[in-house]
Amino acid sequence: MTDETAIGGSNVRFPLTAWAVIREAGEGSTEALGRLIAVYWKPAYFFIRRRGHDVETAKDLTQGFFGSLLERNSIAAATAEKGKFRSYLLAALSHYLSNERDRTRTKKRGGDWNLVEAEQELVASDPSPEKAFLGKWALEILGRAMSRLRLESSSDDFALLSGTGPPGLSDTDRKNRRFRMRTRLRELLREEVLPSVDREEDVDSEIRELYSALR
Repeated sequence: MTDETAIGGSNVRFPLTAWAVIREAGEGSTEALGRLIAVYWKPAYFFIRRRGHDVETAKDLTQGFFGSLLERNSIAAATAEKGKFRSYLLAALSHYLSNERDRTRTKKRGGDWNLVEAEQELVASDPSPEKAFLGKWALEILGRAMSRLRLESSSDDFALLSGTGPPGLSDTDRKNRRFRMRTRLRELLREEVLPSVDREEDVDSEIRELYSALR
């Protein structure tokens, strides 16, 4: 199995204009679609594998699903008024799999996605397709927020999140600095989640779902 390079990167994220990137993808922007895929390809792959498809078939289906979104301009049907983009995408994926069940996929496998890494991570995911999708989405969002936090923080402060940190700090100083790091992490999580909800007040609900999935 070929180990492809990972799509996107740790700093790939949506702009803070909520559904702007989704609208751009719906209008045919391959760049905007690429931004969406950077977050959602691995959750989609996990969902497909948990539906019982083997590795090679799941590669084809993941590739084909995101290709169909652009070819058929399906993302244009996603609007903020209809709810969370994540929910729309999951419904679209289920519909796509139903349509593709009896078809033979001949498209190029893999693309630029690190499916070897995804397959390794799949072992530890929930056996339910929906929960596997949600769990991987949560990890992807948290990972992006943590990467941004690491870049803007000192190594000592970042270590405080794991309960370690530099020696010699008073209990009060350690507690205050850890509180600031956790507060900043939550701010970054909000920035990562915001583009995929229709209203800003829904962000906290999404973050609660994220933490629930991680538990």
